[in-house]
Amino acid sequence: MLSVDTETTGLYLQNGCTTFAIGTYDGTQFNSHTVPINITSRKREREFKKSIRDELESHDLLVMHNSHFDLKALCEAGLYDWNEPSDPSFWSRVIDTGILAHLNCSTDMLALDNLSKKYLGVDYPEDDLLITTVNKCRGIVRKLENWSIADENHLTHPAIAASVGTSKWNRMDFWLPAAVLKHIPLRNRPALPDKLLGTVLLDYLKADVVNTYELAQHLFHTLLQRHGDQTEELLNINRQIEHVTWKMELTGISVNSPELDDAISACKVQIKLLKEKVFTLSGGYETITDEVLRYLLFEKWEFSPISFTKKKKIPSADAKTMLHCHGIADPGSIEKEFLCCNMALKKYEKKLVSLIGYRRLKGITGCVHPSINIVGTSTVRISLIRPALQTVTKAGNPYEDDADDIVAWLEASPSMRSVFGPPPNKWWLSADYSQLQLRIFAYVTEEQEMIDAFRNGWDAHDFVSRKIFETPPEDKPDKGQRRVAKNVNFGFVFGASPKRIEQTAGIPGLWDTVTSLFPNAHAFIEETKRLIKKQGFVTTLGNYPLELRDKLNKWTGVWEKAAHAGVNYIVQGAEGVIVKRAMRLCDDYLSSEYPEGRIALQVHDELDFEVPQRVPKKHVRALKQCMEDAASHYGIYAPVDIKLITHRWDQEVSIKL
Repeated sequence: MLSVDTETTGLYLQNGCTTFAIGTYDGTQFNSHTVPINITSRKREREFKKSIRDELESHDLLVMHNSHFDLKALCEAGLYDWNEPSDPSFWSRVIDTGILAHLNCSTDMLALDNLSKKYLGVDYPEDDLLITTVNKCRGIVRKLENWSIADENHLTHPAIAASVGTSKWNRMDFWLPAAVLKHIPLRNRPALPDKLLGTVLLDYLKADVVNTYELAQHLFHTLLQRHGDQTEELLNINRQIEHVTWKMELTGISVNSPELDDAISACKVQIKLLKEKVFTLSGGYETITDEVLRYLLFEKWEFSPISFTKKKKIPSADAKTMLHCHGIADPGSIEKEFLCCNMALKKYEKKLVSLIGYRRLKGITGCVHPSINIVGTSTVRISLIRPALQTVTKAGNPYEDDADDIVAWLEASPSMRSVFGPPPNKWWLSADYSQLQLRIFAYVTEEQEMIDAFRNGWDAHDFVSRKIFETPPEDKPDKGQRRVAKNVNFGFVFGASPKRIEQTAGIPGLWDTVTSLFPNAHAFIEETKRLIKKQGFVTTLGNYPLELRDKLNKWTGVWEKAAHAGVNYIVQGAEGVIVKRAMRLCDDYLSSEYPEGRIALQVHDELDFEVPQRVPKKHVRALKQCMEDAASHYGIYAPVDIKLITHRWDQEVSIKL
């Protein structure tokens, strides 16, 4: 076994970052390979020796923490071809300590320093010393205009520009100690002696690879003791898609630049208008801080607070409070119009930040390349960051059920999905499971009437609405009844309290009605809570264990497992297990039968396939079948709806198969 770690000049290796250090450790011997970085271009001044690959190939198992990043760094360093990790066989000899740690305890913070402290009992003084040294180096070279350091004042380098919004600029300048040692005389840096500058990075690199190695040893031993022969099968729930997500990250998602520019312009126009309105309605406040908002709401306009902040115990001025105050304000009043404009303004400002981030992230490739964390959640679901495309949902106006005046202001709000889509000469197939979480809930609770309703083609919200309100077969539930049913369904899944469900629906006694209609579901929820209090974890489909986070019981003052979240962990965990199997089956099919296609994006229970225009329908049917087979493997009947996207992600058309 060999542990491997790399150091680079930034976060985005497809946007111009460069690898400058590689460390390895085999349990006894630490080896390091470093190259100097040019102070103006942030590029390597020479290449790594090709013999480093021989060292990597001489071991049966390579252990890395955040393997996708380290492998990209090794590819950028010229030691591997970028396409090699696209082969599933490549990953048979690569293991990520993050995947090991997630199986061991799914609620762990998966940063290497956190895991090392928890399981090895070691701190990271090398990290603290390197950060301190780099910060001193940055202070010295900041005065030298020809040096390219990583901060918001030097955005000419594409890798730095892509990093706007990150806070740890100094971690992109770990190459500086060696550069300062080489270029700046000792008399100009008395607090940075030669010995420190020459060893501080290597000491940090050694600590990383040693801790990675020892952590892997510890976790392998623990997992084998706990799960025995089932360990490999459980690990494979996550490992089966490592090559799939590698290909997704490598190719990225095409950005529609004209639509992106239009969306940014639309937000800026509305922000200008709304700021002028808010300035006037607030009585002349340029910026509406929380302090100003509290003054306006609770002193000037005399609204009653509905909640208080946890730390300072002062009235909360969050979005929920603003919406509540807006709802009870007199029609046509200044305060109602102010709250309307201020809430709309917040939405536009938040959207503008994301859109500008997409522009920076697309950098030199014209695509965004999200970092996909296979174990990025405390369930088994995948997370995407930089950018977080899983938050770019199909949802319409967030206030459409609450406030027509806010809805009117947000009509000009651009769709976030409009800026992404297939590149020229390609199409996307958007394949979406139909109400997968609710189907899983019906299955695990053995609520047979609900299972039968799904198999007979009923929509879950329509079915539950009819049960609650005893709607005759010839009538349809109205919008309000369907909304109540939706709150009940997701209240069940996400662990909402009976009081919360009744308050949200505005129907006293609703909980008793629902539990009498669905006794198995209620019994399952209560049994899950008892189980969690006893053992602290649940298992999802495929027997993957999920720990529950600790929560302070405000009545007893004791930290205990958040039992109410257990059903949610089971359902979302099962969703993750199914979707990962679907990704692997679909990738297997595409690789063997239609290599022109690929999985472009995964968003919760939606897969988007990038295919040539005029894709033969037999391949569309086959991909649909792969996804449905992934669910049926675990006993879930989950039909998949497929839509066609020809240009913009937000514009789908139905396909007849």
